[in-house]
Amino acid sequence: MTTETRDEIAAHLYQRLAETAESIRSGGAMTDAQVTCAFLGVGITLAQHTCGPVGAAEWLRDMAHTIERGSFSLNGPLK
Repeated sequence: MTTETRDEIAAHLYQRLAETAESIRSGGAMTDAQVTCAFLGVGITLAQHTCGPVGAAEWLRDMAHTIERGSFSLNGPLK
């Protein structure tokens, strides 16, 4: 699979998840914080499967630093 294809899949997945989150939030089923925690929990679970618990914690710290720098990207790999 090419990088371009993966980027397209990542962008599509992000769009679908964002739409789902907005639907849940705007429908009042969950608060913003609850939706955020649920989605973050999925990401952390995937990171644990890929990198183990220590690697997942490192990935999460890297993500936090990336967000602080304002350079967040959908293409950020699990290290």
